[in-house]
Amino acid sequence: MPRTPATVLLAACAVLLAAGVAWFWTARSSRRPAADPSATGPTLPDRIAEWTTQRQAVAYDSQTIFSYIDGHAEVYLAYGMRGCLARRYVGPAGERDLVLDVFELASPDDAFGVFTYDRDGEPADIGHDALYRHGWLSFWKGRYFVSVLAERETERARAAVLGLGRAVAASLPGEGQVPAIVAALPTSGLLPRSVRFLRHPQILNTHLWLDDENVLALGRGVRAALGQYHREGVGAHLLLADYPSPDAAARAARAFGGRFGLGPDGTRPVEVSERGWFAARARGARLAAVLVAGSPQLAEALMRDAWREAKEAGHEAR
Repeated sequence: MPRTPATVLLAACAVLLAAGVAWFWTARSSRRPAADPSATGPTLPDRIAEWTTQRQAVAYDSQTIFSYIDGHAEVYLAYGMRGCLARRYVGPAGERDLVLDVFELASPDDAFGVFTYDRDGEPADIGHDALYRHGWLSFWKGRYFVSVLAERETERARAAVLGLGRAVAASLPGEGQVPAIVAALPTSGLLPRSVRFLRHPQILNTHLWLDDENVLALGRGVRAALGQYHREGVGAHLLLADYPSPDAAARAARAFGGRFGLGPDGTRPVEVSERGWFAARARGARLAAVLVAGSPQLAEALMRDAWREAKEAGHEAR
């Protein structure tokens, strides 16, 4: 099968995710009927510029998606994929096909999460946060993630890809906002393209390997944001996670502290072998964890900033 944007996006993490997603989402989603995004979602045009299609869009669910993207569907399943519509457009003489994929995820937060998996490219004013690179357009809107690929990039193909993206975006219901947990990341020194929204431990490990075990108890009921920071020549990562309850956050903080030797409260940074400085603390239902910081000073500063902004936003537990 030709390489689609979905396979390009997922190939890097398929091995990591294959074992973990089974317990996490697939069993749940397989118990309900497949959702067809076309029923309430996008309208896929029959023609765009000089590209046409004679076939209807093909709908996939959480089981059949593997037949479309060669078994690399784990990222979409980790974000609660409800369905996918795929359509191919045949180009004029001298041009290759366009491939359109519209994924319906569990929520706007999850659609944003899929989008953040790969954030390379130049901004395009389509949907939310659209990016274009090397013939590939991706964006999110509401609970949908959209991918449009030109199998060969030319000026005509680029214009058609962007035009198709605009047409699909205009038909998508809902808007969606950046998840609140993402907006809570301190902005000083944050590298914007590094920001990820996630729920699954293997998604975290794909971007920043933490541990073989799910020490933070990530899961469907958890919303987490990961950001990379660079301040005064020193780097670090900060993870914020909102849990279903204060007890769940406290348990995750204790497990994390025990795994990395952080001590009773976890707030004092500890150097973990050669990986860097770690710190963590839970307040209310939120946990903040500094990972692989280049210095204890940066780890302490990020923890202070995370809780200062949480307090200003009224999130911090009283």
